[in-house]
Amino acid sequence: MKVYGIFTDIEIGETSDTRVEACVSLVTDLVDDCLRRGGDRFHHAVDWRDPGADPDAGFWTAGVAEPRVSQLDTAERLRDRVRRCVDPFDATWCTIRSIATCRAATFGSDGQAFVCLRDEDAPPVSPDPALVIVEERPGILAGFDYFDGWLPGEGAGEAP
Repeated sequence: MKVYGIFTDIEIGETSDTRVEACVSLVTDLVDDCLRRGGDRFHHAVDWRDPGADPDAGFWTAGVAEPRVSQLDTAERLRDRVRRCVDPFDATWCTIRSIATCRAATFGSDGQAFVCLRDEDAPPVSPDPALVIVEERPGILAGFDYFDGWLPGEGAGEAP
């Protein structure tokens, strides 16, 4: 498996900023394409939610939240979840994983994404490096378990 970071090359500013919207759209396209290659349609999202909380709430409480798995069984549901996770103004976060190919994606808070692809998969390529940069990030696989739905223990909600 190989990991790639997909980063925006702009400062995240106002919600009405057209460059931010262009970056969100471009990162969404790249991640969606990576996850769906070869017709892969077996995706699930793993996120954390407080019991009884709205699935779209995005926020969770340390010590209360529980891991949840939801099926992203259509191209539209997958793309919508990816877009919401990429958008720095949306509180949605999750790890998306294919149960068929093990391709996965997780997201940062400023419009970036990290995709884990099979060794034989072609790397993502940004069609506009002035807006979005793609870098191979092999060290991420060795240090963390984000792509397997990392389940925090004490101090839930904090990075390891």
